Amino acid sequence: MSEIEAPRLLESDQIINILNNDGSLDLLLNRLKKSVTTGEEFSKYIKKKAIIEDDHYSQLKKFGSQSRQALKNPSKLKEDSFSDKLDKIIEFDEKLYGVGSSYVTALNVMYDELTSLIAAVIRSRKQIKEEGKRKEKDCQDSIQAAEKAKMKYNHLCDDLDKLKNGDPKKTFSLKNKSYEQQEDDLQRKVDLADQDYRSKVATCKKLKDEILMVYRPTHTKKLKNLVLEMDIAMNVQLQKLATWNETLIMNSGVLVAPLTSSKPSMKELANAVDNEKDLYNYILRSEKEFAQNRSSLVPIEYKVHPSLAKYEPPKSNKPFLNNSNPKNVSNMALPPVSTALYESTSSSGSNTNYANNSVNDSGLSTSGSGNVNNSYGAPRSPSGVSDAQTALTYNSLDPNSQPNTPELNGVKSLSQVSHANLGSSTSSNSQPTFGVSIEELINFAGIDNVPLVVKKCIEVIETHGLELEGIYRKSGNVSIVQNLRESIDKKFTNYLLIGNNIDPTNVIDTDIYCIASLLKLYFASLPEPLLTEEFYQSFIETVKSLDENFIAKKLHHLVYNLPDGAYFTLRALIFHLNTVASKSDTNRMTVKNLAIIWGPAILNDNSMNPQDLSYKSKVVEELMLIANDIFDTED
Repeated sequence: MSEIEAPRLLESDQIINILNNDGSLDLLLNRLKKSVTTGEEFSKYIKKKAIIEDDHYSQLKKFGSQSRQALKNPSKLKEDSFSDKLDKIIEFDEKLYGVGSSYVTALNVMYDELTSLIAAVIRSRKQIKEEGKRKEKDCQDSIQAAEKAKMKYNHLCDDLDKLKNGDPKKTFSLKNKSYEQQEDDLQRKVDLADQDYRSKVATCKKLKDEILMVYRPTHTKKLKNLVLEMDIAMNVQLQKLATWNETLIMNSGVLVAPLTSSKPSMKELANAVDNEKDLYNYILRSEKEFAQNRSSLVPIEYKVHPSLAKYEPPKSNKPFLNNSNPKNVSNMALPPVSTALYESTSSSGSNTNYANNSVNDSGLSTSGSGNVNNSYGAPRSPSGVSDAQTALTYNSLDPNSQPNTPELNGVKSLSQVSHANLGSSTSSNSQPTFGVSIEELINFAGIDNVPLVVKKCIEVIETHGLELEGIYRKSGNVSIVQNLRESIDKKFTNYLLIGNNIDPTNVIDTDIYCIASLLKLYFASLPEPLLTEEFYQSFIETVKSLDENFIAKKLHHLVYNLPDGAYFTLRALIFHLNTVASKSDTNRMTVKNLAIIWGPAILNDNSMNPQDLSYKSKVVEELMLIANDIFDTED
């Protein structure tokens, strides 16, 4: 719409009629208020943008300067074409500050202009509103006064009419006035009322005419002009903002990629790096310095002390992924073994076909034929059972068995844990379970390299809770879970309270949710993540890859390098989660749903960054999907 057409539209008969109505003042005041509010939001946006952009370019300049200064430290960083070109590329950030600072200045000027305009419009609107409302109120008061005078006049006329048409003999007056005297009095009052009535009617008409002829046209014109002034000013500022944004981008682009060939672009600087020449120059330059510090490197052979040789436990072996056929467990590489172990394995009828694997630069195995020369082994079997484990055989984990420890007498369900006699005296069984490293706990209360509390929780849930909707998503009673944790920490044998005396014919859902919460609490309480602080970041970085084959191989490599306790506990947990997911049609817990819940639990670094949480879930999801390829299947 052109500027010429806009005034004509506002001067049309339809618009003029609307603005002559009594509600026109409120209509335009409301429209102007909306324009002012829009302007205020616009100015807030400009101010916030100016602050953010100022901070952005200031930080760019600051960090660019610090990084360039750090690159000039020859004792720690290399001096070559890469460092030189990196310095020049980082210098672009300092140059961008000059482009950005002018942009920020323009934004601040725009904010000041908008703020000043809004304040002036608000003052003018207030004055017009007060004057218009005052005139309308005067007119309204005058109309009400005329209405009252009319009512009084009509009432007196009715009384006079009744007096004239009534029987003079029946007329009665408290003041003992005669009929003629009463009629004279009423006539006089009627005359006065008529005069007052006429006067007030004339006054209200005069005020209304003033509003229609003087004040309303003036007020509507002023309000229309203010609305247009405000809207046009905001439109101009919007056009300026668009122009400044284009200028910022163009200047930044020309700075990074100059139009003239006299100045190198960022891309040209990056392409100018010669890595091979850099290394060549470094070796020549540093050969003499390192030659003086050479020493003979003779490896030490490992020899078991004679007193411990006969008690040495068999080495744990883990499966490692075979690149040629990652899903075929029989093709997995076997570890180098001693002659005695080889003969023992052969005599038991085990497969004695070995593959020759080597490890490439990425840490992944490559299969071949010949002698075994790598450290990645066949399916690893947990070894070592403590005295406590011998005393408490895993038969006690059978949910149908009746534990005979005195602490469990009289305890019927998890809700009674806080009332049971859990025993507070110190004994050989007094050992914390929660908040203790897995390796330490397994030596005291573990079996098959898995903590007993984990084994017990998994067994109870798989026995009674696989089809329970929302298992692991819904939380159990906090006080019951806490009491159960405290009781197990007081005496590790109290792990037998988990699922104690559950009636298979009447399973209480809340008890199962408490056990699920206890299992999550155990992993969340570990002093370091189940996947260890050493490999934590490697797991996260691995799942960021888009190559699924790489993810599977790299995760296998990382899992293989976990300590025994973490490895076998992770294996038990992942197979358990897959068992839960197999019932997702009933329990609504798919692989992705379980991964979302368990990601933060087994990678519990207390990070609440949304992106970190998604990668934690991705780690668990990928481990569940390739579990049968990277773990030896459970019996």
